[in-house]
Amino acid sequence: MNDTCSTVENKFFEMMQQKTESERFFMGASMFDMARSVTRAAIEEDKPDISPAEARAAFFHRWYGEDFDTSNREKILEAMRLINIPFE
Repeated sequence: MNDTCSTVENKFFEMMQQKTESERFFMGASMFDMARSVTRAAIEEDKPDISPAEARAAFFHRWYGEDFDTSNREKILEAMRLINIPFE
């Protein structure tokens, strides 16, 4: 679905092209950090007492869970649950 008119879309593209590669990179990194923070907050809101290992597993499942078949997904999640360091 695209609900943006072509005039606005073209103007946005033009504005983005005026930024340096570094500026565009850091904008993307900032958006990634924000999305990660929102996901983490949602996980902790759903389960305030979640362990760091389970929080990491929940994060993986929300972001990448559908990218792997069941067998590989379970292997990855099992390995992640063995890591017991803070989830940052």
